Amino acid sequence: MGEQTTMASLPKLGLIAGGGALPTQIANLYQERGGQCVLASINEEINQLELSSKSFSIGSVGGILEYFAENSVEQVIIVGGIKRPDLKSIKVDIAGSVLLARILKEKLLGDDKILKIVSSYIESKGFKVISPVAVLKLGNYTNNISSKKSLSKQDKNDAEIGKELLKSLGYMDVGQSVIVADGYVLGIEAAEGTDNLIKRCALLRKKSKGGVLVKMSKPGQDMRLDVPAIGPETARLLAEHDFNGVAAEQNGVIIIDPQKTLKLLDEGGMFLWFL
Repeated sequence: MGEQTTMASLPKLGLIAGGGALPTQIANLYQERGGQCVLASINEEINQLELSSKSFSIGSVGGILEYFAENSVEQVIIVGGIKRPDLKSIKVDIAGSVLLARILKEKLLGDDKILKIVSSYIESKGFKVISPVAVLKLGNYTNNISSKKSLSKQDKNDAEIGKELLKSLGYMDVGQSVIVADGYVLGIEAAEGTDNLIKRCALLRKKSKGGVLVKMSKPGQDMRLDVPAIGPETARLLAEHDFNGVAAEQNGVIIIDPQKTLKLLDEGGMFLWFL
């Protein structure tokens, strides 16, 4: 992992946090390592965290950055599930209106493009946007874990099909996950997210069991923003719906709570394979 970051050197961190477990994991880990976190929660209440916390609507850009400035935040992470709003009807503050105008100037409004515009604006105000992986690496986080079950020849073939499909779609800023079963693509992740993709595809199989979830980052993806992730909930749903396992891109997909995720995959008789 290289030279360890000392507790005293950790800058104050601001989290723009959506839903899911990852914001909590990052905040807890950062504080365990002696850092300080300030949470700007987007329509979410994360009461279990013992840190400065305030809820904001998604259009309150100026309010969020003012809150960070008041709390001497130096670095910012954008993390967690945030439902994409209707850009034409979203309520914004003054800073939000400036940012929204920049976004609407663009002809292609994929999630990656929007997040890059947002992060550039945040950095123009004196903050540094960093990847959640930078914090996870302060702990024992690693992708170098292996499941008890190995994948079959068919599973590997399905994973390779999913990999090639996601590589092709990624250039169009579409999809980070796909489910393939017995050589057939059952579904591509859209706005519903990975969990709903799993539920949807379980109903589309020719057989009652089987299929592989393939998850990758997009080609050229800014790894500070919208980094794909799987975790315990993903593993639980895959087991509930009798899938065979997960194929995830090495160093391109975050494993939330790796040991718990692996335990659930093992208990469900599923594999974890890194592409």
